[in-house]
Amino acid sequence: MGKLDLKLIAGQLVIDMGQTADDRFKHRGYNGQPAIYDCDEICVPTIGTVELSEEQLKKIELAYTNGHKCDYCEGYADKVRPSPFMVDVGASMCKECWDGTKEEYAASTGEHIGDFENYPHWKEGVK
Repeated sequence: MGKLDLKLIAGQLVIDMGQTADDRFKHRGYNGQPAIYDCDEICVPTIGTVELSEEQLKKIELAYTNGHKCDYCEGYADKVRPSPFMVDVGASMCKECWDGTKEEYAASTGEHIGDFENYPHWKEGVK
């Protein structure tokens, strides 16, 4: 079990998951979705603690592995995948943006970009 700090940030309860591996001024926070906070955002008083089981921690870590910031809506999602467009190489897209783009692309070109779920590179974790 892990005991983590609980914080109130912008009206949301956030579990402070600690520093990111690549930037000591960024912290991982979990509010139901993986999110990255600047130090000044997450350095608010702790309002409580939460204990998570190993299974819960693994599930959250998996969200950080498969999830990231969507380069289209700039929100964080549990799962993102590469953009289907060659002009956006390196960009990530969440399911909501993917589904909207899929409909628009099919309507304008008559071609289909496939389903968001048909991405074989997500890591599998706790069932």
